[in-house]
Amino acid sequence: MKKRKMMSVDCEEREVNLSSVSVESGADGFLEEKLRERAAYFLLNGAPTIAVNEKNDGYELLSAEFDYHALCKTGATQARAKVYRFTEKDAEVFSLVEKLKAEQGGAMDQAYQMQRLVKEFGFTQDEVAVVLSKSRPAVANTLRLLTLAPEVVGLVESGQLSAGHARTLVKVPKDKQLAFAQESIKREYTVREMERAVKVFLTPPEVMPQQKDALAAAKSAELKAVVERMRSVFRTKVSLVGNGKKGRV
Repeated sequence: MKKRKMMSVDCEEREVNLSSVSVESGADGFLEEKLRERAAYFLLNGAPTIAVNEKNDGYELLSAEFDYHALCKTGATQARAKVYRFTEKDAEVFSLVEKLKAEQGGAMDQAYQMQRLVKEFGFTQDEVAVVLSKSRPAVANTLRLLTLAPEVVGLVESGQLSAGHARTLVKVPKDKQLAFAQESIKREYTVREMERAVKVFLTPPEVMPQQKDALAAAKSAELKAVVERMRSVFRTKVSLVGNGKKGRV
């Protein structure tokens, strides 16, 4: 696969004034208690190195807004930073990639961010997988969440339905997905139970008896093979009596 040269990643490390770093959102977007806990951790274990993009009038934070605001809570006025000189486009790509690597937000947030890399910045799914150090199937499975019915997406975003449960519904017609999701929540299905329910729903009625017959035949063949192995090992006559559910040798 031809690798995309996404951006120049040359940078230098130096101390920067926190007041000269612009951030996308304010500290009020995070729980005060969590910020104080993180600040206490930094005071005990040392401050992290932040990533910023240098601009004419200062710096722009590229990732880890939570850590930035926690640093400010410690009373620090400066921080060690990796200073990049990106174009606006590359800065946005870098920020998206760092957020995805940190797995910030829920499954739907990650799906939206991956979709931006694909639609806005021209990445292929293979390239998204490379920059995130993920497998291509993992990227494809996350993006498939965006093909679900809006009501199901809402259940995932609200935390009522897990991403694993939601992914089992991708092949189900959209007008049936919500009913499946609600039934899963009501009955507290595991992902495996959900997969089985979807498989039964998608299997034509006339195929079900054929599958049962095939399964029974396979079990019968396995039992016969066991009997033959026993005859060979014990060098004696071995008989099998019973049916598909129970019996004796």
